[in-house]
Amino acid sequence: MKELEELHVAIIDAGTFVPLAAMFGKVCARTSYYSPYEQEYLGIERCCIGDGMAKFDRVDEYMEPSFFDSVDLWVFPDIGFGGLQRYLRSLGKPVFGSMGASDLELYRTRFLKVLKECGLPVVKSVVCRGVAALSEHLKTVENKWVKVNRYRDNMETWHHLDYQHSERELERLASIFGPLKDGVVFVVQDPIEGGEDSPVLEVGYDGWMITAPDGSPLFPESSFQGYEKKNQLYLGAEMPYTDLPEAILTVNEKFAPVLAEYGYRNFVANEIRVKDKVPHFIDPTDRMAGQTMEHLLRTCTNLPKVIWKGAHGELVRPEFEKPFAAEATIHYHSNDDGGGWKTFRMPEEAEDWVSLYRFCYKDGAYHFPPHKCDELGVVSGSGDTVEEALNDMKEHFELIKDEPVSIELSGFADLLKQIEDAKKEGIPFSDKPLPDAKIALET
Repeated sequence: MKELEELHVAIIDAGTFVPLAAMFGKVCARTSYYSPYEQEYLGIERCCIGDGMAKFDRVDEYMEPSFFDSVDLWVFPDIGFGGLQRYLRSLGKPVFGSMGASDLELYRTRFLKVLKECGLPVVKSVVCRGVAALSEHLKTVENKWVKVNRYRDNMETWHHLDYQHSERELERLASIFGPLKDGVVFVVQDPIEGGEDSPVLEVGYDGWMITAPDGSPLFPESSFQGYEKKNQLYLGAEMPYTDLPEAILTVNEKFAPVLAEYGYRNFVANEIRVKDKVPHFIDPTDRMAGQTMEHLLRTCTNLPKVIWKGAHGELVRPEFEKPFAAEATIHYHSNDDGGGWKTFRMPEEAEDWVSLYRFCYKDGAYHFPPHKCDELGVVSGSGDTVEEALNDMKEHFELIKDEPVSIELSGFADLLKQIEDAKKEGIPFSDKPLPDAKIALET
C-alpha cells in the first residue's frame, strides 16, 4: 500500500467540501477535485468551483483514461454517485464513500421502511402522493412536519401549523412541480414533543463507519458527539465510543448492518431525538455533514490516513488535537438579492479554520458564483474546554471580521442549555464544567 505522500487523490463533490481537497493537497503528491458542471450550454458558475487553488487542481474529465488510471484514492464525501462508487470498487479501486446509502436520506419512505426492519421506533407518518393529496390531508390535521422524497432542492422540511398557514406553501409546491405535481411523494409526520417532566433531547453522532473486508461494520474508538442549531452553530465533544450516549449506541448498533450491506465507508452524522429514554432516529446523514463536521479537517490530525486506510476497509484510530470543537456558519452581507458574485479575502492564518463552500480563487481572493443562499462556509475553533473552543472560534472569526460577513452567536446559549438538560437525563457530554450561557454574547 502506498504512503500518503505518494498518492493521487480524486475528490468528487457538488461544491460543499472543497476544503477536503485542500486538506489532502497539503500531504499528497497530487489532489484533484471534480464537481458536476455538464449541461447543454455551460455556465461559468458551475465550471469554476475549485479553480485557482495552489494545493489541488480542478478537473473536468475524471474518466479520461490517463487521469482515471493515475488515481490511487477516490473520495465521495457527499450525496450521490452511488453507481460510480460501486463501479470503481468493482475494479479494485480504493473508494471512500456511501456506496448509494445516501439515498436513505433522500427517500424518506425508504428510510421509514428500514427503521421498521431494524426494530427502531418509527414516528407516526402518513404518505401522500401528489400535492393535491397532501393538501387534502393537511386540511384535517395540525402541528405536523412535512418532508419530501428526493427533491430536496425544491422543498426543505417544513412545519405545518394548520391549513391556513400552509396554503401559500402548497400553492408554491404546485407551481414548482408543475405537471409532475401528482407524482411527488410527501411524508407527513407527528412531532416528537415533550413536557417539563419529559423533555425531548436531541443528540448527534459525528464520526464515520468503515465496512471491513469481511462485511462487519466498524466505528472508530473515539469520535465527536454534538449539539447543533440548524444551519447556524455546533458544539461537540470527543468521547470514547463506548462512552457515547446510549441512544447513539443503540441507533448505530441497529443501523450499522444496513450500511454494511452497501459496503459503506464514509462519514456518519446521525440526528436522534430522545423522549422518555427512547431514541427516535429522525435523519440519517450518511455522508459528511456540512456545518457540523468541517472542524474534523483541523481537529483530527490524521484524517487523511483515516480516509486512505478506511477506503481499504481498515479502521484507524483517530488522533484528535483537542477534545472540544465549536463551529458557526458564516453569512455574507450584500446589497443585491443573492443573484450576484460575492468576494471574500482571507488572511493566511485563518485558512485552516475557515471552510468555504462553492468557490474559486483568483487574484488573492475567494469568489463565489451566484447562489440562492448567503452561507459562505463555517468558522471553527477547538480547545481543552467548551469555553476555550468557543473563544478559539471567536478569535478565528476576528481574523475575517473586516469582510462583509457575520456569525450568529446567541444560539450557543440554547445549545449549552440543551447540554445541561441532557446531562440531567443521564446523557453525557463531558465531565468538565460548562461555561455560563452569557459567553454566547461576549465578543
